[in-house]
Amino acid sequence: MSQLAQIDMTPEETAVLEREATRLARLLSASEKFTAEAANPPVPGSRMGHAHTADLRDAYGIAGLLILACEDHLRTALLVLKTGPLPSFALYTLLRAAADAVVRAKHLLDPAISEQTRLARGMNERLDNINQLFKVMAAPGRAHYDQRVQHLEQRALANGISVLREKRKDGTAGKVIGFGEPWSKDVDLFSRYLPAGSMAFRFLSGYVHSKPWVLAPGYKAQPSSEPKVGIVPTDMDVGMFVAVLTTVLDLHDASVGHWLTLAGYPAEVWANAKQGGGSGT
Repeated sequence: MSQLAQIDMTPEETAVLEREATRLARLLSASEKFTAEAANPPVPGSRMGHAHTADLRDAYGIAGLLILACEDHLRTALLVLKTGPLPSFALYTLLRAAADAVVRAKHLLDPAISEQTRLARGMNERLDNINQLFKVMAAPGRAHYDQRVQHLEQRALANGISVLREKRKDGTAGKVIGFGEPWSKDVDLFSRYLPAGSMAFRFLSGYVHSKPWVLAPGYKAQPSSEPKVGIVPTDMDVGMFVAVLTTVLDLHDASVGHWLTLAGYPAEVWANAKQGGGSGT
């Protein structure tokens, strides 16, 4: 069986946790002040500015929403870190949700890609959104779904972006499955943008889906007074949590930096903003 336990942190664990909590607070404070403002409007002549002028802002609009979602989960994690006590599992679930959002934001805001590729990636996100929405809310009907997909297809062709279609068994082309490049799954983006790659995805997924192998790992089992029954403490591994938090914050930091750069601001703006306020635990 397992039992909940209060975490008795060492001075070293307390120090590293407070350090990352302080960093998190600063990132959130700086982003709140600059991210939305930078795009309303972006600097004329910037890459984001051109996309807004041409009404090709799909990727930027979705990326901004993803950054907001990432920060919403991180802000909740910060609240828990400030007030305590530390939960056994919930912070990892928040980190998974934040990471899901920020890897997609990073994918859309990559400064090394062309604006045509960025638009295609944004349209892939929109296509996935339509597919998921249709599964949940089929009320608008198939005609509405087909109309939205056709609209994306027309916009793709008008901007020189190839339309990818499913290949049927008879060799004919089926439904639209992507624009320019295949839509990237979450696990693929974790592999591309996080140091631990797919391992990080599967580790955090274990907490999201409450899998025993992460909630009560066997190596922690301790003997009990009952034969064949072990006690598995479920207290959070602070060092592991900080390592995952640091990785997610690094990616958030980079993504907001890309956002500001694409909006036409020099790198110094974000670097200076991060030196501002924000309190930790």
